[in-house]
Amino acid sequence: MNRSITLLLGAVGFAVILALAVYHGSGKIERDLTQRGEAVLSEKQLSWVSLEAEGRNLWLRGEAPSEQEADQALQLMQALDGVNRVIDEFAILSTTDAPADKPASGDPWSSTIKER
Repeated sequence: MNRSITLLLGAVGFAVILALAVYHGSGKIERDLTQRGEAVLSEKQLSWVSLEAEGRNLWLRGEAPSEQEADQALQLMQALDGVNRVIDEFAILSTTDAPADKPASGDPWSSTIKER
């Protein structure tokens, strides 16, 4: 057999084996990261966090009770072995129902516009 054909067949075989290993390995990595991440979040009582893995990247979603708890969840997931990147898509729940732009004076709230 010609040497170039042998090398070509070897390269094709290697590429097929590599593709199969990557294809079958990524699902295991995602399941492992998800399970370990959910265990850490449960241990720290951060049940409001929803975790999704894609490859070695983690997406965090949920309504955080505070900025501090959102930061804590983010730091915990960044500390997991094997994580490449952590993307947070948190919404921070407001602690007050009143808008932040309340008038400083003692004037009552009004829905009408005063003309000058």
